[in-house]
Amino acid sequence: MKAITTTAAAGAFLATAFGFLSPAAAQGKNPPGVDPTHYQCYRVSELKPLKPQPVKLADQFTKSEARIAKAVFVCTPVEKNGEPPKDKDTHLTCYTVPARNAGKKVRMIHQLGEHDLQVGGSVFLCLPSLKKLL
Repeated sequence: MKAITTTAAAGAFLATAFGFLSPAAAQGKNPPGVDPTHYQCYRVSELKPLKPQPVKLADQFTKSEARIAKAVFVCTPVEKNGEPPKDKDTHLTCYTVPARNAGKKVRMIHQLGEHDLQVGGSVFLCLPSLKKLL
């Protein structure tokens, strides 16, 4: 499984957020090769703190090292506009990471069209996860 490091570019990913990850009225089709699963994210508070875990991160914008400890969101696959998620089991658990400025400009292509963005600092590391209700 891949971890997803959210930067402002992947921020098209989280930045539609606090209503999160799923534009309410997508009109077009997903670009070829895109996993069509949409996610809705929820703020979380930790019932039991995670022991900090050191990780080395490298994505298309930056390389860094971080200690992952504080969970901030759980993202669940969501049906959007009647379109069921392709993967109903994989959730995302998002943790804060120290900001690393990417300083890039990107064009994100998705169901709403094309969106030009300035990529700023990293914010979260989202880990593919399985969920069990307590």
